[in-house]
Amino acid sequence: MKSVIFGAGGQDGRILAAQIESSGQQVMRVNRLDPSSPLSGGDLSSFLVKEQPDEIYYLAAHHRSSEEKPTSISSEWIQSFRVHLEGWVHVLEVVRYHLPRARVLYASSAHVFGDPSVVPQNENTPMCPTCAYGCSKLAGMEAGRYYRQEHQLHVSHLILYPHESIFRSPTFLSKKLLLAAHSAAIDPGFSIQIGDPESICDWGYAPEYTESMRNVLKLNEPDDFIVATGHQARVRDFAKAVFNCFGLDWERHVVSKPDLLTKPKRRYVGDASKLLKKTGCRPSLCLPELAERLVRDFREIS
Repeated sequence: MKSVIFGAGGQDGRILAAQIESSGQQVMRVNRLDPSSPLSGGDLSSFLVKEQPDEIYYLAAHHRSSEEKPTSISSEWIQSFRVHLEGWVHVLEVVRYHLPRARVLYASSAHVFGDPSVVPQNENTPMCPTCAYGCSKLAGMEAGRYYRQEHQLHVSHLILYPHESIFRSPTFLSKKLLLAAHSAAIDPGFSIQIGDPESICDWGYAPEYTESMRNVLKLNEPDDFIVATGHQARVRDFAKAVFNCFGLDWERHVVSKPDLLTKPKRRYVGDASKLLKKTGCRPSLCLPELAERLVRDFREIS
């Protein structure tokens, strides 16, 4: 069994590759930012035909945190569609002509729902994205459905809700809180600024989400699935749980600054009942236990 992971340098790619290798299977990592990537000077078709993977995970993504500003509106749209649609279709074309038995997975996002009026969301919730990231992810899903229906390819899509690990960049809330609590434990006067502490989200533990990816590709029939805990919490709950692990009061070190937010607030809470029914499991680790696990992982590598 051989797997290829596109976007192997990101959080999910790193975790997924380690999980697959620990099971004794071979993994080929593809990361466009890595000069050692097998595609850095080669051709996609030649690479995949040569490697003959049994599984392909398309995790490549162009995204930013809710506090990061895009370099430009036009570049965000262009890059999002280049990564989430154009690159994805290139892979699907190679699979169509040369690897029709390969099982393929596309990582989508809760942002395909835009500003949902239904909470929680499931696979039947209307998809009305309102940003470049969500629009391009939905376009990628539509392309995958086309190849699944018209060419009978084994293509599945996972609509992933926010999932955290120590591999997040410092601009994302979970890592920002971890680093802040660690610094505050050393310097009692240390503080950080965050957006709206009352914002609600469904946060999970990234290794459980990558396990869901593997479980879905084991299914005989391809399909689309929500991957989420179904547990909603506030930003303040996340901050409190992380700082508690360091024996600190989060309100002494975290300052609210709503104008930091560059994205509209959304109430993303997912219903993963279908995933549980089809695969027998779903992500379950949520706050405050999620914070405890992240702090433990953080301390292990610090």
